[in-house]
Amino acid sequence: MSSTPPEVSARHGTVLALREQLSSLRGLLALSMLMTDRRQAEEIVQLVTTAVPALVRARAAGVRLTDRDTVRWLVTSDALSHDRTRADIVTQLPWVAAGGGPVTVPDQPWAWAFPLRSLDEPIGHLVVTADEAPSPADMLLLRSLAQQAGIALANARLHATQQRTNAELARTVEVLRHKTAIHDRFTQVAVTGGGQNGIVTALYELTGLAASIENRGGDVLAWAGPEDVEPRWSGATGRRDRILQRAIREGHPIRIDGRLLTVARPRSDVVGVLILFDPDQRAGEQETVALEHAGTVLAIELARLHSLAETELRLGSDLLADLLAGADDNSCQRAQALGHDLHRPHRVLIVTHPGRKSSPDELVLHVREAVAAASSRRDRPPPLLMPTGQTVVVLLPDGGHNGTGDEDAVSCLRKSLDPGCRIAVGGLCQSPRDFPRSHREAKLVQRLGDLHGRTQAVLRYDDLGVYQVLSEAADPATLDAFVRHWLGPLIDYDAQREADLVTTLSRFLDRGGNYDATATELVLGRTTVRYRLRRIKELTGHDLSDPETRFQLHFATRAWAARNALTDTGTPAPPGKRHRSG
Repeated sequence: MSSTPPEVSARHGTVLALREQLSSLRGLLALSMLMTDRRQAEEIVQLVTTAVPALVRARAAGVRLTDRDTVRWLVTSDALSHDRTRADIVTQLPWVAAGGGPVTVPDQPWAWAFPLRSLDEPIGHLVVTADEAPSPADMLLLRSLAQQAGIALANARLHATQQRTNAELARTVEVLRHKTAIHDRFTQVAVTGGGQNGIVTALYELTGLAASIENRGGDVLAWAGPEDVEPRWSGATGRRDRILQRAIREGHPIRIDGRLLTVARPRSDVVGVLILFDPDQRAGEQETVALEHAGTVLAIELARLHSLAETELRLGSDLLADLLAGADDNSCQRAQALGHDLHRPHRVLIVTHPGRKSSPDELVLHVREAVAAASSRRDRPPPLLMPTGQTVVVLLPDGGHNGTGDEDAVSCLRKSLDPGCRIAVGGLCQSPRDFPRSHREAKLVQRLGDLHGRTQAVLRYDDLGVYQVLSEAADPATLDAFVRHWLGPLIDYDAQREADLVTTLSRFLDRGGNYDATATELVLGRTTVRYRLRRIKELTGHDLSDPETRFQLHFATRAWAARNALTDTGTPAPPGKRHRSG
């Protein structure tokens, strides 16, 4: 039996060891390729922990991964099943060398932490345990495995980051595309003059939600959407005003009562409310962006309409002033250019709001909106308006008052005005030459209403009765003499003492001689009224209990009031100083 020389046996053992290492390296290379193809950290860790016992005589106890502020353990062995054990290992890691180092694991003779690194930063550690220290060759395999695992984990993180970035980029592109579509659509509405109907139609088509535009008072100006949606907004006016003020303060759409709304306010006196009806709260960022774009276009449209209305008001006011001074061919041509037919019947109106302290501009705006609403219902062109101090003069086409069976234009206007407004109506004008006369009649009606404290919403010249006869008296001197005969001492007394005896007598006779009603009307005590009437009897010598005398005095006070009112319309004043109305 031949024996093998020791040198040959050593060489043979070395060759076997090299072949075994080469096989392990090939396996490691194949494993590295598998790990590089994985996109989830859990899959990569699973490959690493499975490969450790196949490559060397050791066990993978667990992997600790760090990602910025996030730390997690992927435990594969009972050796690291306890939180306290893992915490102890973490306290040892700062002293582990860059190439790895020993750590203490309970009940394990040998334990080592191998760093998992990318090219830029550490990713974590691979903790390996064994019954005895591995050979240098095995340690080389473990370090190589940890290095390949770190690269694979870094690639997986980079891939995940790229996916997130691509997804975010895709979302950003989609949002920009949608915003561009919104911008282009509303730009088209603005350029083509689509107006308020075009705005709500575009908003409805872009969002799929019903949309409306309302004015400050809640009237629906434009609507687009299903017919089964109730456009009107219920609730108290005060609550609505508070909601609008909140929307104005916040400057962006707000959600309230199943609606998403924004306020377009190009001027302090111009307000438009743009609403998306969203009871199911489906509206998201894109719908909000569409609403904001629509609000911008609405603000531009409201500013344009307001500027146009101011221009029309200014032109109409200048024209009406010329017409009330006396129409000529040029005035009629200007009216025709503005769309007004002055040859149809008209009436001159004077609108006031005695119980409301507001600026003339506010009253003009209020009257203009009411007149426009009345005109649209009657299919008429917008009437001409002229602000004069605390009143607004209106030239209104007549709708056939007295017996036609049709609601006349004044009644339509009255329904559109604030309840506190009063309208003085002049006589009917058949041609432009009658406008100055109707204007004087409206002023007479207004003045008589002030003198007698009348609170009716509409006062018509046609309903003046005896005042109409007195104002049209052919001989004013005869009328003045009549007033002087019956009321002369009272007129003089009032002028000297700044008293109100004529007014007191007029109200007393208007109330049928009722002391209580007269006192209430004059806001005086009953005793004061009796004293004044006793003083009137002393000054005039007239018996107020005589029916004929009371008739003459009543007629004289009516004539005095008519002549006083005519003073404000350009007619000569009655004898004596014009007095306060009380």
